[in-house]
Amino acid sequence: MNYLIRYKIYLLPVLLVFSLGVNAQDKLKLTGSADIVSHYVWRGIDYGYSPAIQPDIELQYKGFYLGGWGTYAWLPWNGVYEFEYRFGYTFEKLGLSIQVIDYLYSTATFDSPKTSFGVDQEDIHFGHSFELGAIQRIKNFHLAGYINLSEDNDIYVEAGYNYKGFELVVGAGNNEYTVDNNFTFVNISLMKTFDIEYSEKYSSSLFFGGTYNPDTSVFHLLFGATF
Repeated sequence: MNYLIRYKIYLLPVLLVFSLGVNAQDKLKLTGSADIVSHYVWRGIDYGYSPAIQPDIELQYKGFYLGGWGTYAWLPWNGVYEFEYRFGYTFEKLGLSIQVIDYLYSTATFDSPKTSFGVDQEDIHFGHSFELGAIQRIKNFHLAGYINLSEDNDIYVEAGYNYKGFELVVGAGNNEYTVDNNFTFVNISLMKTFDIEYSEKYSSSLFFGGTYNPDTSVFHLLFGATF
């Protein structure tokens, strides 16, 4: 059995966050959810060609949060199995969040520009990387920037707007996000979410939409549910 192994370990930077007198949640809060999606598309790139379940859990306390997220493909071929954990702090008065994310992933083939097509089912890619990110929220808008702490320092930035369940996101990146490494647009997505409330404590949602990658000229139609 032949394996193509890509394994990178990056040093996790020490993140020092100083209190700015913000109003943060004083009680420990635990939240959890799970998405069922038609396939896994992340920042304009399709990772899998397979339906997937994506659980998420987060612990919050006084502005700090520690969470874990995963995606697990239903089909054994061309699927992605990924886990990430995140640690960050939210300045509630400023609407600013700063976080570090650790990605652990094992994939088969997908349409990333830096991955060859036609990879055999037995060929698997392994990866491990850290990312530093910042998210600024202003009412219905958000601005976000991320830098992967690899030797190439891949950068991805996006802007988004949410209105009555519609969310428009435009993102751009370089290096691993693009065909020729140059910084360019890679993600234009529009999604619609329908919330379903069962009671004051329990709800779910349905969502659908599309994502277009201008760099690869690939369009993805997406739908799913959150529980």
